[in-house]
Amino acid sequence: MLQPGLQIRYRLALILANHWDEFVSTSRCWIRPVVFETVRKLLACQTPALGCHVYRCRCGEKRVVPHSCKSRFCPRCGKLATDRWADGVLNELLDVPYHHVIFAVPWQLRSVIAFNRSIGLNLITRAACGCLKQWARDQHQMRMGMVVVLHTFGGDLKWHPHIHLLVTEGGLSLDGTTWVRPYNLGWLISQAGLKKMWRYHCIRAFRQAHREGAFRWPAKSAFLKKFPCFNKVLSNLYKQIWYVHIGACLRDAEPTIRYIGRYTKRAVLAEYRITFYDEKVVRFRFKDYAQGGKRSYKTMPVLAFIGRLIRHIPDKHFKMVRYAGIFATRWKARYLESARQALGADSSSQESTSPTRSQLPWRERRLATEGKDPLLCRVCAQTMRLASKLFGNHSSIAEAFEAAGLPTKPYLVAWQPDPG
Repeated sequence: MLQPGLQIRYRLALILANHWDEFVSTSRCWIRPVVFETVRKLLACQTPALGCHVYRCRCGEKRVVPHSCKSRFCPRCGKLATDRWADGVLNELLDVPYHHVIFAVPWQLRSVIAFNRSIGLNLITRAACGCLKQWARDQHQMRMGMVVVLHTFGGDLKWHPHIHLLVTEGGLSLDGTTWVRPYNLGWLISQAGLKKMWRYHCIRAFRQAHREGAFRWPAKSAFLKKFPCFNKVLSNLYKQIWYVHIGACLRDAEPTIRYIGRYTKRAVLAEYRITFYDEKVVRFRFKDYAQGGKRSYKTMPVLAFIGRLIRHIPDKHFKMVRYAGIFATRWKARYLESARQALGADSSSQESTSPTRSQLPWRERRLATEGKDPLLCRVCAQTMRLASKLFGNHSSIAEAFEAAGLPTKPYLVAWQPDPG
């Protein structure tokens, strides 16, 4: 449910449906195959192209339920996927305080990461985790738990790769017998020291990758193929202070998990932030942290808006969410049980006995959200039964959509305010 004042006026599917062909024909850049696939799914979401379920009542009343696309770029489908991910993570987290840590790279490296997308993002992810792992192991002989979420965008949709980490305050001792809290004062680590470690780990990783020939370079940056030239850029970055933010101690990790996971499985721009669209320009609002977090607005040509939007679609099978330390997939079965014993927690209490709202089937989820049964007949108040499942874009599905008053194309009409 949206908060009051956050009505959706324009849909991303509407903008893409009107301008995607024009964008493809005029775009001078190479469009990744995953972008075509993702946009195609979004445009087909809840249209005859994906089919539908048809429910019927004994009295003859019929309801058509369109199929959704399940794409992470779709605002509707991605919202449910994000909620399910957040609920799953929260069920596995330890009952300890946490810190929200943010790592960002200087602007000089952003173009390198953009042109070497998978390699660059993997490098900075490993570097960020390596900082905290080394500090925990060498300074306090412990293993921390980390949830890692990659973001490639800023509030104004510019290319701004950075990493969010939710880390435990303390960790499991290396022998797996006790839970270590180094300071017990709601404090994690010196921010100045962490900035230096982040800078060191990141620059070392980029140097090693260049020596191994892992990077590709555009024509205008071909001179960086020579290691001395690239190394000079990295050496100059040693003179800068790199950005790291350590948040306050969090007793409840749920708000942070839902915040950092908000755009991991859906579009990077919430539709309620689009305030104007006239088929020429798009204006959207965002929180400008450079101006103290005040509300700002960005207006740009619609094709430029689409270009910025699709730039942040992840590569296929690329993991934007990862786990490290005792939360790592290969280690958590071994270490989480030891951590709970060290904390004196009952393992059975960690398991959720009832499904969350996001884990419920479609019918129960709608009932919990809207307070009414979507399969309850409007005429005789009896429960409708599944009559058929239709797949494929053919005339019978289009006729079923038209008879039910559902759109046969993606959001061709923008939202209009109520007359009253």
